[in-house]
Amino acid sequence: MSMPCRTSKSAVFLTLGMTANIVAPIVISAPVMAAEFSDVEAHWARPFIEALAKENVISGFPDGTFKPNAPVTRAQFAAIVRQAFNENKVREARGFTDVTANYWATPAIKEAYETGFMSGYPNRQFRPGEEIPKVQVLVSLASGLRLSPKTQTTDTLKVFRDTAEIPTYAVNGVAAATEKSVVVNYPNVIYLNPNEVATRGDVAAFIYQALVNQGDLQPLANNLEASNYIVRATTPSTQTTTTNSTTTTTTNSSNTQNPQLRVMRGTKIPVTYLASDKVAVTPNETINLTLEVADNIQNSESKVLIPKGSKIEGQLVPRYSGSKFLGTQFVAQRLIVNNQSYNNLNATSNLVTSEKPSDVNNSTVQSTSATSAAQTILGTILGRSVNVESILTGSTATPQNTQDNVDTLVIIDPETDLPLTFGSDFFVTSIASS
Repeated sequence: MSMPCRTSKSAVFLTLGMTANIVAPIVISAPVMAAEFSDVEAHWARPFIEALAKENVISGFPDGTFKPNAPVTRAQFAAIVRQAFNENKVREARGFTDVTANYWATPAIKEAYETGFMSGYPNRQFRPGEEIPKVQVLVSLASGLRLSPKTQTTDTLKVFRDTAEIPTYAVNGVAAATEKSVVVNYPNVIYLNPNEVATRGDVAAFIYQALVNQGDLQPLANNLEASNYIVRATTPSTQTTTTNSTTTTTTNSSNTQNPQLRVMRGTKIPVTYLASDKVAVTPNETINLTLEVADNIQNSESKVLIPKGSKIEGQLVPRYSGSKFLGTQFVAQRLIVNNQSYNNLNATSNLVTSEKPSDVNNSTVQSTSATSAAQTILGTILGRSVNVESILTGSTATPQNTQDNVDTLVIIDPETDLPLTFGSDFFVTSIASS
C-alpha cells in the first residue's frame, strides 16, 4: 500500500549528479522552493513542480533554477522515486556491474530495484548515466505502483495518435498509466512521443499524477492550463467555452479521417511575428509567443484548411543534450482559426542556435523584441542602455554556465527561423471560409 510522500527526507529531485563532472550529490543547506525558481514561471509544468516542491518531494538548484527542460538520467529517476514513494520490497537487491558501492545513487538504485520500480539490462548493467525516455518512466511507475490495465489495451491506447511508437514491452504499463491519468503530454495531449527523453518537467508531472492516483495529493484544478495536458482515457474530442461573450470551440482530438480535411505530416507552416522583425532571448529561457500563419495552407484540391492570419500560440523552449545547450525551438501548443481552437497541433520549428552577436547594431535592436535578460546583454554589447521594440515576458533562468553564456544570445528571425513543420497528420473540422 502506498504511503504519503516522504516529507521527512530532504528534497533531492535531480540535484544529484546533474552534470557530467559531478560525482557526488550537491549539498543544499536550504532547498530552493518553487516560489524562488527563476525558470518555471512560464513553463507548462509549473503547477506540478510547485506542488511537489511544497510537499518537499523536489527542490531546485543553488542558483535558484529548476531547469525543467533538462533531461533525466536513470540514476536521477531512481533517486526521484525513492523520495516520492514508500512501497514495500518485492525482491532482493542485486548488484550491477556499472554501479559502484560509493556511487552517489547506489542506495536509490538498490531501493528502486527492490521495490520493483526499475530493473537492469543484460549482463547485470543498470546504465545509471543513460537518459531515460518517457516510456520507461511510465512503465517504471506502473510496475512500482502495481498498476495493471483493466480494459483492452488497444482500446485505452486509442487516445494516442502515435500508439505504434510504443514498444511492445511497454504496452501494458503505458495502458495502465493512461487509465490512471498518470500520463501528461505536452504540448499535445494526444501525442505521447514515448521514445523522447523525459525532461525534469515531464517527470514532475508524471510523479505528481501518480501521487494523485495514490491518494496522496489533490488533483490539479481544472481551470489551470497544465490540466489540459493530462491524458484521460475518455478525453472528449471537443469542448465549448464562452469568455467575454466570445464562444470558442476547443478540439483536443479529431476523430475524422476525411482526407479532404487533412494537412499531411511534413507540411510546412510559414509564419510571421507581428510585434517585431526579430526576437532575442538568452539560452535557457522559456518564452510564450504567438505567431501568425503567413500563407494559406491548402489540401490537394486547393481548398483552404488553415487560412492566412490564423494564430499559433506556443513557446520558445530551450533544448539540451545532457547539460549542453543545443538551441531554442518553437513548440506549437494551440492553433486558432476564427473561433475554432485546436489543441492537437503537433508542429515545431528547427533549433535556433545561440551566437555571440558581435554584429549587433542600433538598427537591429530597434526591430527586436527581447526579454529583460536579453536586453541587458544587448546593452552590454552596445556599451549603453537600449530601448528595444518590446519586452518579452516568460521564464528567465540563469545560464547553466554563466562564464560561457554571459554575452550569448539566441537571435531569431521568425519568418526565416520559425517556419513550423507538422510532425504528424493533422485534421481540421471543416474547409475554411473563403
